[in-house]
Amino acid sequence: MKKLAYIATMVCGLTLAGTSCVDLDQEPQSFITEEDYFETMDVKAIEQAASGLYNNLWAQNYGFNCRIQRMNVCADDITYRAAKANNPLALYDRLSPNTIENAQDLDISWSLFFTVINNANKLINKTKAPSNPEDAKKYNEVIGEAYFLRGLSYFYLVRIFGDVPLILKDEDASLHMPRTAVATVYEQGIIPSLKEAARLLPSKSRSGFSSTPSLWAAKACLADAYMTMAGWPLKKGTEYYKLAATTAEEIIDHAGEAGLKLTASYADLWKEANKEQANEIMFALHHSAKMKTASNYGTSYYPSDFAPNAGWADYYANEAFYLKYPDDTRKEWNFMTQWNTKNGMVTYQQSADKLPAISKYYDYNEGAPGKSAQANGITCIYRYAEVLLMYAEASTRANNTVSEKALEQLQEVQKRAQGYPENPTLTETTDPQAFLKAVSDERGWEFFAEMKRWFELVRLEKVSEVKQAQWNGSIFQSFNHYYFPIPHQQIELTGWQNNPGY
Repeated sequence: MKKLAYIATMVCGLTLAGTSCVDLDQEPQSFITEEDYFETMDVKAIEQAASGLYNNLWAQNYGFNCRIQRMNVCADDITYRAAKANNPLALYDRLSPNTIENAQDLDISWSLFFTVINNANKLINKTKAPSNPEDAKKYNEVIGEAYFLRGLSYFYLVRIFGDVPLILKDEDASLHMPRTAVATVYEQGIIPSLKEAARLLPSKSRSGFSSTPSLWAAKACLADAYMTMAGWPLKKGTEYYKLAATTAEEIIDHAGEAGLKLTASYADLWKEANKEQANEIMFALHHSAKMKTASNYGTSYYPSDFAPNAGWADYYANEAFYLKYPDDTRKEWNFMTQWNTKNGMVTYQQSADKLPAISKYYDYNEGAPGKSAQANGITCIYRYAEVLLMYAEASTRANNTVSEKALEQLQEVQKRAQGYPENPTLTETTDPQAFLKAVSDERGWEFFAEMKRWFELVRLEKVSEVKQAQWNGSIFQSFNHYYFPIPHQQIELTGWQNNPGY
């Protein structure tokens, strides 16, 4: 069996949900081979192994929902604490990430996505469908989850790192395999995986809510991938915006039977008691401090002078972004602009760091505000609101016309945000460029601090517009790309050339 030194491939990676673990490196070999192990797994064991993939993605407290948020400091919606000495987040804000200072973010992100990919490959390639029709149906649906997570993981990898090794089966892997071009990863890895996921997954997810994907979540990711292929770096344009629009429209047209609709109150999306509601959140990582799968939505998000428990203040809202934010119901929930300190109540302008705090996730906190570093909640990856806005943008870019249906999708999001009909300030323009700006603005407001903003700015090549002061002389400006560095240890092991500038 080939072994790839820089990517974890052990069966043990599938055991977080409780399956048994076989040491594949024993000498002499155990009486059971890896192939025997997977071929003899029953549907229940395969379900447990698939559940382990979500823990692979979570990657222990400071995995996905920590590392992707840190990288999103490159965008314009959130920022970092400048008063913290030698804060490595400053490098993201300056659009010049560093292989040494940001090594932990890079290493963990690379590792968690490839761990998911390798373990998904084992389920896809090495397990066998049961002969019983009912069990075979369950089996296929679970394998659909593996395809979904493989496609999703590669989707993040190419957006973060650019060319990466494409591993779809064991024989693809070798220590000195080359990086595969982004276009090929999309064409052979991401799009086929997501299409197969959509074919196999049920209309209602295995868990009954967003902790596992449905076919609609797979289609949402597929639409997102098509939109990204239409923009930077592949710039496939109109054809792929049409594919994105068609895919998003299919979800919208089946929303009734799929049980998809916007939650009436934006604030209710972010309350611990509601995280198993299935109507809007289509796929998310579900966190539980009690079950040792916590999020980092606790102390990291509280101000440094907050009382009674000072926060780590890893993240704040960007003040300029906050000041442009419309005065709607989302703004009230998303931002904390005054808080108690040991010297009494202060506004954010009077606070130690003089920045608005991100309060979006405070309902997830364990115990007293700011007391615990580890919290519950969800890390939302796809919501129905995003499908509506993807359709509005993609259909307009595909046809250079604002359709009535596109306008309706944008207005649905705006109505919820504004407490419609009390404050009906809705976009009415049919000018394509004005409409597209309205959609992009709305996406920024709607998905504030949800780790999406950077990817949109890159896709549309808008980074230089929204971060003009940081753009000139940055890595991204100087070397004409938006990629982060490949982790240094991967470069040493493989002999690859890193992305330009690193």
